[in-house]
Amino acid sequence: MLKEVSRSKDEILYDGRDISYIEMGSDKIELSCTIGKIKIWFGKRATVQDVSKVLQCFSRIDSSFVHETEIICDYDQIPLYENNDYTLISYGRSEGGYKVIFNVQFSKEHALNYFIESIVSELKEGEVNKTFHWNGSMAMIMLIFNELRSMEGWNITKKEYREEE
Repeated sequence: MLKEVSRSKDEILYDGRDISYIEMGSDKIELSCTIGKIKIWFGKRATVQDVSKVLQCFSRIDSSFVHETEIICDYDQIPLYENNDYTLISYGRSEGGYKVIFNVQFSKEHALNYFIESIVSELKEGEVNKTFHWNGSMAMIMLIFNELRSMEGWNITKKEYREEE
């Protein structure tokens, strides 16, 4: 697998310059990746399988992958999320109920599946955008690309290079 990653990384390098930013995706999903952040756009046509494949890929690449999510709900609903392996960070009264912040640890399969279901539910209303903060590397981004390139129409759509000093 490492040979494939190195080959793919070399294929997208140009003139030996280091890449600082890569966009990849298809007509249903787009990822904007840096070593500190991944932004995802799920288009309305994204399927359960598409969402699942992308998020499970993150879990396989980086077992420490965590997403912080904010939910407004009734106080009585907080245990529902905890029972689905969401980790409670904080909560407080707000307009419309309680503003609750949870961490979704992608290494917890139950939490990840519940998070996938929530995104699929949001897709019924329209496009979904998510931002994930992580401690990645260009090699990890290439692993993500290699895992997802089997999806129909998956390509690198943009890359930006580090400025030489």
